[in-house]
Amino acid sequence: MKRSTSTTAYERNPYVSEYAKRWANGICQLCDQPAPFNDKDGNPYLETHHIEWLSRGGDDTIENTIALCPNCHRKMHILDRKADVEKLKKRVRERLSSLA
Repeated sequence: MKRSTSTTAYERNPYVSEYAKRWANGICQLCDQPAPFNDKDGNPYLETHHIEWLSRGGDDTIENTIALCPNCHRKMHILDRKADVEKLKKRVRERLSSLA
């Protein structure tokens, strides 16, 4: 059995993703635990998450991205808990205030 599907792909800035990961310094910004493993280049493996999802109109900017471990990233997309979203927004505000 086959079926046809249609998807929407969003352009992402690789520098925005890299910035979020570097700022996290190998620590998940939701559970505060070290990345579960290193990637093939030896860097801590974290995934970039858009706090306000691109599919919901969020921007691909440093103000809207955070680095999460794979488990927390999946958690955000499955549960989308308000308390977790608020924690991530606070982390971004802290990051931005440290730049000022």
